[in-house]
Amino acid sequence: MNRSVTRSDTIGVDRCRRVAGSLFTGVLLLGAAALLPAQAVKAAYVKQATSRPAQSLPARVIATALSYLGVPYVSAGDSRDGMDCSGFVYRVFSDTAGSVLSRSVLALYRDTVPGSLPLHIGDLLFFDTTGKLPPSVPSHVGIYIGGGRLVHAASEGPRVGVTVSRVDDPYYRDRLLGVRRALPWRSPVLEVTLTDQAVSDAQVEPFPSRQAVTLEVSSELSGGGPVSLSLRKDGREVLARWISPGGPGRPAEVPFVTDVGAWSVHISRIFHGRTLADVSFNVVE
Repeated sequence: MNRSVTRSDTIGVDRCRRVAGSLFTGVLLLGAAALLPAQAVKAAYVKQATSRPAQSLPARVIATALSYLGVPYVSAGDSRDGMDCSGFVYRVFSDTAGSVLSRSVLALYRDTVPGSLPLHIGDLLFFDTTGKLPPSVPSHVGIYIGGGRLVHAASEGPRVGVTVSRVDDPYYRDRLLGVRRALPWRSPVLEVTLTDQAVSDAQVEPFPSRQAVTLEVSSELSGGGPVSLSLRKDGREVLARWISPGGPGRPAEVPFVTDVGAWSVHISRIFHGRTLADVSFNVVE
């Protein structure tokens, strides 16, 4: 806040400085303006920047993986000076999830859990690049980032170093050995607790697609009773029903299968229509 005052107003200025940042600062300035010449008090209000919502873990994996594009291929490397394929995977998961993964392709393949289709962001794709077909030995690894793309540190080919390739590229498609899952996805349960105060919430961590999710609705409403539930995908209603949630430990359960998109759950009173909860969440590959 920029202000200019005359020398005789030093005491008033000091007092305002001591309360700077207080919710009453604006009131004090208005009071001072009434006692001083119009030119004596000048105030400039700067709108504070709103904090950005935290990125989800899959989003951080994508951003971090892409930030290494162009880093040269260096055998046994895992830094921006150079990295090999397993060093790239090691570095991305260390940066984003704090994970300490195995440092060789074979150990990565052995120490991670099997994945399944559809591919999820953060899945590890293993290839046999030894020239033997059908593929049998993991010798190369990359990270799936959605949209049919993987990021990896290539040691040969038209683009050497950290680069983006298509999973359906004939070279990689024919040499794909397996999919392993290293990214800890959230539990397939979405919990909503109803209270007398309406709740609006946006879930940061997304669900993976094609997964059975259970919506658990508990009630702490004074009066309880059945409520109306609407499940929407990309703004279109895909499920609507009445449910009777119980108290803590006795939720009403509504199962559904996810698909890629922006989802939301709207819950309201049946008879009066008053909104009780709006919870939004995303589903990604």
